[in-house]
Amino acid sequence: MSMIHWFAALFLPLWGVNPPISHQNDMGHYHHEEAELHHTSEWSKLATGNIEDSTWVRGEHPWPVDLLSIGHSIASYQHYIGEPYFHHGIDIRAEAGSSVIASAAGKVVNIENYIKGNPAYWEVAILDDQGFLWQYHHVNRESIPKEIFAALKSGSRIPSGTKIGEVYRWPVFSFGERFNHIHLNVLGAKETYVNPFLFLRPLNDRQKPEILKVGLVDKKGFVDGQRVSGAYTLYAMVQDLVLHEKYQLPPHRIWLSIDGGVRRDVWVFNSLPGGRSKTDYVHQFYIPKMTCGNYTCRRFAINLGFSVNGQLRFPGKGKHTAIVGASDFAGNITQYRFDWLVEN
Repeated sequence: MSMIHWFAALFLPLWGVNPPISHQNDMGHYHHEEAELHHTSEWSKLATGNIEDSTWVRGEHPWPVDLLSIGHSIASYQHYIGEPYFHHGIDIRAEAGSSVIASAAGKVVNIENYIKGNPAYWEVAILDDQGFLWQYHHVNRESIPKEIFAALKSGSRIPSGTKIGEVYRWPVFSFGERFNHIHLNVLGAKETYVNPFLFLRPLNDRQKPEILKVGLVDKKGFVDGQRVSGAYTLYAMVQDLVLHEKYQLPPHRIWLSIDGGVRRDVWVFNSLPGGRSKTDYVHQFYIPKMTCGNYTCRRFAINLGFSVNGQLRFPGKGKHTAIVGASDFAGNITQYRFDWLVEN
């Protein structure tokens, strides 16, 4: 069995660790995963923006709501029921009824109840002047101004700061708090999900990520200790907070250096590893037997051998040292040293 095949078999998700859940509200049962994972829009094909374009200005746009904290980042692992996926946008927590503005000027290209009959799932989508598509999810339909509908009908442009609605009152509590939020996606060329943090004004985030543990995984599973034989990978348990004390997030960037060598980025979440796909690479980047992401559980075990080109081969027989680093979008950095012995 090849290394790639045994890693795929080893990291199949266990429902006992990351159980499927549904939630009850006054509208009946709904599954958040089904809503966000399977939502697609013909308007996403209009996006032409490129974050590598030298004319693009980073961090210039106002936040769409008066935010309380960040509930999820683009990198967050999501598994409610069915298929796991990357969160693909950011959840901006705010008070229900708070005004939602257009962060970027542009044309209103869509107003849609993308889960028909469920009032929690209304989208207002705006194509900005640089070709990026902004999708604002969970806007209260009753609060969307008639001027926004008129702009959609006429194809006219609205300026930055224009009110597009209000935050819907979310029916679910998470970690003891009602999870009112706007889910914001930003899509670029080829329908690639790009990180909304790149566009929005910097937050006053001074809390660095925390690396809880670095360890070994071999063909049998997680290794107890720092000795291993045969094919293996390193993993890191990492978490971060942005303006909150409970809503753990994965890091924006994670890297490692082995035996004093060149630092290698495992991944930088300026965009998703799969580009337009929310599901590609989710169980190559995250180790599902140790990872969860839903309304009641957040735990992130990251495979330090991940790359979109295949699993990294770690060094063979002998003693080795890795320096593992993680940083958040604000640039706060943490590092962790791990020593191990490959016996044969």
